[in-house]
Amino acid sequence: MIQPQQAKARLFFTYLKDKTELFLYVKPQGTSGSEMIYRRSPGDAAMNLRIQAILEKAGVEESETEIWILLYPPEIHTTTMYIPSHASKKEIKSLIREQIFANVSYSTNYDWENYSLLVRENGNGENMVTVTILGRDVLPRIQELLCDNFNRVTFIGDGLQFLNIEETYFNEQSGQTYEMILPYDEMYFVAAFRSGLHVESSALTHARSSSFGNYRLRTQQVYLDIRHQKSIANQPRIQPIVSTAEWKRALLTPAAFPTWFIARNSLTKSKPVSFIKHLKSIDLKKKERGVSLKHSALHLLD
Repeated sequence: MIQPQQAKARLFFTYLKDKTELFLYVKPQGTSGSEMIYRRSPGDAAMNLRIQAILEKAGVEESETEIWILLYPPEIHTTTMYIPSHASKKEIKSLIREQIFANVSYSTNYDWENYSLLVRENGNGENMVTVTILGRDVLPRIQELLCDNFNRVTFIGDGLQFLNIEETYFNEQSGQTYEMILPYDEMYFVAAFRSGLHVESSALTHARSSSFGNYRLRTQQVYLDIRHQKSIANQPRIQPIVSTAEWKRALLTPAAFPTWFIARNSLTKSKPVSFIKHLKSIDLKKKERGVSLKHSALHLLD
């Protein structure tokens, strides 16, 4: 979450197939209000000038701002495997190759040596292993675009993890498996959650159709999809979750909706899965490798 003593504003930078978005969320200290500024732009050499212009418009200094980089499929790939809890690091890496690498489209576009693992106990001698892999060229390209601004990046990761609604909506979803659908231009992004844990992200071209079964989805909305659940009756299987009035109060252009929703949800998540740890010192990486398999995220497995 934004800590007032550390940062006055958070700048969200969306990178998707060289299309970029800037979304500045400003929360003034000592007030209940906030300010949001959205810009969509090409990914080119003028990016840092655009960032400076947004900060000047909001009256925010660079030192008061942190940068969060939001990535979406195919720039980032998140999926989950279920493996024996006694599996070694070498065995986990082999399973990733066998179960994920072989089934990912355009697998050579991903950096299979540098990925994030989050391992959780699943019971019955089994672990739930969530794997997040970056596109091979994503980090170099973002560093090139942001230049000196890159040293203020505090988060790099899968933006779809912030579609999690269990903490703020629908208490009856607690402990359930559900999906969230986010219309984004001509794409539909889908994120799956199990007991509030993000386990998968994907993108659907869906033939540019807004129809999902008997449901017709509209833009500027996020949907809870519980079609796979058998025990819930007497409620729609696909449900919109954003109040139209709430979105209108944001006073933003329609194109800003996906980033607005994700940015707002990110403010309630104190420990998102982030690739920023890959940029820490070598000593910190060594310490992370030594932590117990069952209780932490493992990075850069050997």
